[in-house]
Amino acid sequence: MAYFKRIIPSLLLSDGRLVKGVQFKNHQDAGNPASTIRIFNDQMADEIIVCDINASKRRVGPDLVALNAFASRCFVPICYGGGIKNLEMAKKVILNGADKVLVNSHAINNPKLISEISDAIGSQAVVVAVDFVKTHAGHRVAKQNAQIVTSLNPIEWCKEVQNLGAGELVLTSVDQEGTRNGIEHSIIEEVSKVVELPIIVQGGIGSLDDCA
Repeated sequence: MAYFKRIIPSLLLSDGRLVKGVQFKNHQDAGNPASTIRIFNDQMADEIIVCDINASKRRVGPDLVALNAFASRCFVPICYGGGIKNLEMAKKVILNGADKVLVNSHAINNPKLISEISDAIGSQAVVVAVDFVKTHAGHRVAKQNAQIVTSLNPIEWCKEVQNLGAGELVLTSVDQEGTRNGIEHSIIEEVSKVVELPIIVQGGIGSLDDCA
C-alpha cells in the first residue's frame, strides 16, 4: 500500500459546539466550530472532518444550517457526518457545502445505504467511519459514538464496506482515542492488507513519530 501525507483535523460537534474527550467519553467544550475550522483552513489542512456525535443517538438529521455556515468560510474539502440515514440526507449535506459524507451507525444498521449514496453521488464522496474496540472476543466495531459494541469484526466489515462502494475509510481505535498514547497498529495493518481504499487513521496520535 502506498502512503500519502495528508493532515486531516477531525472535529466533533455536540449541540453546535466543538467538544473533545477521551475514549469517546467525558466530552468537554472545545470552542466555536466556525472559528476553529477557519484556523485549520488558514493553516492549510488537507481536509477537515466534522462529525456531530449526538445526531444518530438522538435520531436527528444533519445540522444543515451549521454546515452551510462554516462550509461557506472554508476553502479545503469538508467531510461531514452525523445523522445521515438515507440518500436524501446525504444529498442535502453535499448541497450545503460538504465535499464528502461520513457514515457510521446508519451504515451498520443498513449497509445498503453505502451503495445507494455511492451510486448517486460517487464513491469518492462516501467515507465510512469504523470505530473499533477491544473486547474479550477480540476487536469489534462500535456505533452510536461507541455506546454500542456490535458483533462485527472490523476487518471483515471494512472488506464489506469496500464491496458496497465506499471510497474511503476512517479507522478509529476507541481505546486509544484522545489518549495521545500512540495508535493501534494491528487492526490498521490488517485492514490495509485486505482493502485497496485510502485509510485515514485516528485515535491516539500524540506525536510526529506516531504519524510516521
